[in-house]
Amino acid sequence: MNIFNRIIIVILLLVLVISSIVIVVNIYAVLFDWADIFGRIIYYIENSNIHIMALIFVAITIISIALLVLEFYRRKLKTANVASVSDGKAMITAKSASRQIEEDIADLKDVDNLKIRILPKSNGAIINIVARLYKGINVSEKMQEVISRANKSARENLGLKTIKTNFTVSGFLPKKTDFPTMAEPEEENGNTVSGYGEPSDIKTAEDEND
Repeated sequence: MNIFNRIIIVILLLVLVISSIVIVVNIYAVLFDWADIFGRIIYYIENSNIHIMALIFVAITIISIALLVLEFYRRKLKTANVASVSDGKAMITAKSASRQIEEDIADLKDVDNLKIRILPKSNGAIINIVARLYKGINVSEKMQEVISRANKSARENLGLKTIKTNFTVSGFLPKKTDFPTMAEPEEENGNTVSGYGEPSDIKTAEDEND
């Protein structure tokens, strides 16, 4: 039972409990007359637009049927067959396979926001790849590299038979710039030569005379 259906069931149960309590109390306390209540309901129905009332009851019927369908419908897990297993039938969920391939090729350079989706078929699986690439690279070579790595991961690590692999570039990012790192201080004849912007520790003859 999903959350929405549980909320509806709880509301209906509360209505039934409250109605039962009111009916029991009314039997002994006679708070109101049932005939008068039913008469008012019938009077309201008779004086209302019959088409509007029909639409209301049709909507209630459709909602009730939809709730029943959702209650008994169980979403089937999407699984792919592991072709490398010959003894018996082995399967892996498409979600798990997608995550595993993403982790296997996450170390690729110049690729960002990598998303992989496995689409199981009767004779194998289709790999759909979506990612962003950095500018200044050979796009076709990088796409071929990603596709090859994804196919290798699916074949060797998961044992999946790949029917087709699709790669969609969702955008391009600014080219990475490598900033030069400050050189380490070098030692020269026992004296430390300071780097750029660092105070020098080398003593001159004038310093020693002072």
